Amino acid sequence: MGNLNKVLLIGRLGQDPEKRVTPTGHSVVTLNIATSERFNDKGGNKQERTEWHRVVFWDKSADLIEQYLKKGSQLYVEGALQTREWQDKDGNKRYSTEIVARNFQFLDSPQQRGSGQGSGQAYGGAPQGGYGGQPQNTQKPAAQGYGAPQGGGSAQNNNSPDYGPPPSYQGDDFIEDDIPF
Repeated sequence: MGNLNKVLLIGRLGQDPEKRVTPTGHSVVTLNIATSERFNDKGGNKQERTEWHRVVFWDKSADLIEQYLKKGSQLYVEGALQTREWQDKDGNKRYSTEIVARNFQFLDSPQQRGSGQGSGQAYGGAPQGGYGGQPQNTQKPAAQGYGAPQGGGSAQNNNSPDYGPPPSYQGDDFIEDDIPF
């Protein structure tokens, strides 16, 4: 059976998007998106649990996210999990697991977003057309890496790694015939 690395989220942005540009010229936006689950505990009391998810958008997707969304905006995201490793300024190994966005859709109305875009505007994969979330070149530039210093970030991001563009995405390795039912 083939493997599948796919994440689907509907949530709200925890902060305004801030776009950065890598040394190789790729735009990148990293967001924290909140998802909430409501449930009753054993005592019958209503509870709510919020999970925060780090989501990375690249190139045209990053530009659109920065332009049209703000803190509190609701967003649908499809992507894949990715774990990165780097060394901080003290030489300690650090890890970060995040979702690399492949497709997304704005869920707020244009008035809520403060833009002229249509409500429910989709970006990404083939069924709706639009913009993919990945750089289109398939070659990685030689002078980049997760441990490379990041330029142009704010003071709080100085210890963050340079994301560099991820490998080219060719679609899921999922084959429908592999489903056992």
